[in-house]
Amino acid sequence: MTLPTISELSTSIKTPELIKSPILAGGHPVTKNGRMIKYAGGFCVVFPFETTTKKYAVRCWHALVPDAPQRMYQIANAIKSSHLPYFVDFNYVEDCLMTPTGIQPVVIMDWVKAQSLKSFLADNLSKPDKIALVAENFKKMVGDLHKVHFSHGDLQHGNIMINPDCSLVLVDYDSMYVPALKGFSDEIKGSSRISARKQMD
Repeated sequence: MTLPTISELSTSIKTPELIKSPILAGGHPVTKNGRMIKYAGGFCVVFPFETTTKKYAVRCWHALVPDAPQRMYQIANAIKSSHLPYFVDFNYVEDCLMTPTGIQPVVIMDWVKAQSLKSFLADNLSKPDKIALVAENFKKMVGDLHKVHFSHGDLQHGNIMINPDCSLVLVDYDSMYVPALKGFSDEIKGSSRISARKQMD
């Protein structure tokens, strides 16, 4: 199976007629100084994308990862069903983007407006009460994930986001495990691929 290149995906995402998902209707990729912003990793490229009502991160595959679309579909369904507050809303859209190699699936995620754990700690070294609250919230989050048999797969500082109220949000679900994935292999290990935190910088 041949996947489109990053250049081909970039051309498609900025061409409204080639975007088939109604979620992105009327929107456009975010630009800076006249250049389209994108964050490329070993397997995916991420485009910040704005519509009239919302900002998204659009994740597109440019390298083959076995079972990646099926994994994202199962993870999206499991997250929605869990109603846990630690995840951003996202959708796996199977037929979304027309490219020279055919119509491609994408993952459309809400844009995270929060601070990375590393940045939060750097800004709050003199506020131990806030750090303690984040630690307690982290402990509760881990317990809640265990109850539903979820594993994030890459709990590093760039993927743990802190809201102003010290609540936690996780990003980067490529290595997540949910019960529906029993028997699937995980070809993407830890931080070897693009971190979703890089989408937010």
